[in-house]
Amino acid sequence: MGTHRISRRRFLKRTAAAGAGAAATIAAGCDNRRAVRAGSGGVTLDFYNYSNPEWRYYYTEKLIPAFERKHPGIKVRFNEAFGDRMYDGKLLTLIAGGVAPDVFHVVQSNYPSYAAKENVLPLDQFIANDPSFSLDDFFPKMADAMRYKGKLVGLPSDFSTIMMFYNRDAFDRAGIAPPRDDWTWSEYLDIARKLTHDSNGDGRLDVWGTANQPVYNRWPAWVWMWGGDVFNSDATRCTMDDEKSIAGFKFFVDLALKEKVAPRPNMLELELFDDRFASQRTAMIPNSRYMYKRFLKTRKLPFNWDVAPMPRGPAAQATTFIWGGNCIFRNTKHPRESWEFLKFISGKEGAEVTVEAGNALPPYRPAAEAEIAEPRDKNVPKNDRAFLEAISYGRIAPFPRQYPEFVSAMTPLHETFVGIGAPEEACVRFADKVNSFLNSSVF
Repeated sequence: MGTHRISRRRFLKRTAAAGAGAAATIAAGCDNRRAVRAGSGGVTLDFYNYSNPEWRYYYTEKLIPAFERKHPGIKVRFNEAFGDRMYDGKLLTLIAGGVAPDVFHVVQSNYPSYAAKENVLPLDQFIANDPSFSLDDFFPKMADAMRYKGKLVGLPSDFSTIMMFYNRDAFDRAGIAPPRDDWTWSEYLDIARKLTHDSNGDGRLDVWGTANQPVYNRWPAWVWMWGGDVFNSDATRCTMDDEKSIAGFKFFVDLALKEKVAPRPNMLELELFDDRFASQRTAMIPNSRYMYKRFLKTRKLPFNWDVAPMPRGPAAQATTFIWGGNCIFRNTKHPRESWEFLKFISGKEGAEVTVEAGNALPPYRPAAEAEIAEPRDKNVPKNDRAFLEAISYGRIAPFPRQYPEFVSAMTPLHETFVGIGAPEEACVRFADKVNSFLNSSVF
């Protein structure tokens, strides 16, 4: 049988149509359940989020029951999906089928797409009319991350800056002083060289000074350190073809390919990135505070370790954020109740769950600052406060609304991580590809 290609737009239309049909029965069921609640004087909200056993427990056993006790006229039904791909596929199907959740979770990669599609409800009017809520309670950079075209369309729920985790025992054995807060990229490289070695004498390097994940919420920091940027100031052009952007990206790639102080990314597939640090096969890794849950609890590290700021580059000190947040669906039938739930899960009560779960930091400033001042886990590293201090110079890696096309355009960059092609050429190809769709109507 012959095959033929269809356009992305036609494919999305067909997917939406199929989703609508598949969701018809669900829609009827949801409407019936809501009708029962409405008839008894109550409302049921659907909350959609990523799923794992731990988060399901915290939401269904703690946060949602606490909200329902405070708001006896509102019930919340927890809906979930496993993994990034299933998450967006299911959410888009629910939206196409007319059974979208009232409140849903977003992350930095998919948020611009939902905002551009106008799937999210602006919150400015709610905030203006709600004396119980103050946006000043949130770290400004985290709140601003959820603005689209000047309007606040969501509230942040969790975040972490990226810090350099380092093995203090390895530093001590090599006679290396801990990184200073103002250490530089050249010092970082020199330390990585000293800590990279062949531990068993077989002629092959097996202990590395550092390792870097070749992912988009990591490598832009090196571009910024060199004075470059991924996009121009109004995000209308990709600037990865600029010489400063290329220089920063090339340094990142060269750590493994030229300097040989880091394993190649394909080697990281054989052993998880953070496992290399935990097994003392890598001395320094840039990572987030999300790792505390693993390094302090599920796999308590048998050596002394700490965190330091990312090194200062030739042009600037920089790091990236990882963050998540929640939005209200624009066409929800229950905007007022959804707002009550949204501010609850992003405010003091939601922050308590984030802290209790050991899951990074809450953007709700009072809770985050209290946790850093008096951490619940007394085994946190000595320099834990660096995660908050990095907010002043940290930046969020920008995603365009054309997320699938953007990820696909990164192919040349990913190839350089394993030695295919030159970083200079890859950056130019990436910029050309992104600029070909950046200002189009395709998203």
